[in-house]
Amino acid sequence: MDLSVVIVSYKGYTKLNRCLGSLASFKQDKFTMEVIIVNNNPGDELFKETEIKYTQFRFLHNRVNGGYSNGCNLGCAEASGDYFLILNPDTLATEEAFFKLLEVARTNPLYHIISCRQIKENGTESRAYGKFPWHVEASKIDNQNIVFPGWVSGSVMLMHRDIYKNLKGFDEDFWMYYEDVDFCRRARNAGGEIAFYNEITIVHDHGSSSRSDPGTAAMAKCEVQSSRHLYISKHEAGLQRKVIQALIVTDNLITGIITGIAGLIFFFIPRLFVRFLFLLRLISYYSGAIARSSWISTRSVNYIKK
Repeated sequence: MDLSVVIVSYKGYTKLNRCLGSLASFKQDKFTMEVIIVNNNPGDELFKETEIKYTQFRFLHNRVNGGYSNGCNLGCAEASGDYFLILNPDTLATEEAFFKLLEVARTNPLYHIISCRQIKENGTESRAYGKFPWHVEASKIDNQNIVFPGWVSGSVMLMHRDIYKNLKGFDEDFWMYYEDVDFCRRARNAGGEIAFYNEITIVHDHGSSSRSDPGTAAMAKCEVQSSRHLYISKHEAGLQRKVIQALIVTDNLITGIITGIAGLIFFFIPRLFVRFLFLLRLISYYSGAIARSSWISTRSVNYIKK
């Protein structure tokens, strides 16, 4: 098997079905492919409908919503391809794009992680790479078509199975967000390059289930910050780590209090009320982090195991 496509799904079934429909149209005359979908919303009947519709693909049911890292690892553990492609369920891909990504990987073994240009359906660009947070190193540009950034988004991430195994998969301390940055940082530390190809394009209409209502949106915003702190705790050291963490906490609390009060006053405006709910979650997270002496999110499967 040449390629294993691993998709982690949480609701968003309209986009998931469109994604799987595009993959089902592949002729596979240039490469062989399997598709593994991990359901992170156990017990959802709508997912079963999708499973019945696409019998040519494999479906795995997570026991809990273990987050993106956990879902990716579950899928990769069952994958048999030489290469693993982590793919978001809100993407639309072509067989030619996958073939080009595979060709790049096969001819450039030092490229440990490969991604490509991602656009929304309206044609606007979706920024899918960047430099490491609090890191002075800039992205390198080989030519107009290839960029060597610090990290690429986990929405489209191709690697050889040996790279995945050598890095021991995604770090499940991360529930959601920054797991891709962490994975790329570890790949770079191991001597590999992170490559982003502008000449290969995949449609990515992100926005999805993590922002579906004020409570969920506030939770997602808080998880961004908890993962941000966790990333810094893992990849910075000494006084620099302490200073960065203090700056993030200070900025979050000052901004959070100001916007949170406004959100409470204008509670009838959902996008502002989210800020108040976010403030409550942020205070709870910081209080728990002090008590636990750990930045890990309580949603992480590794926290739950403890």
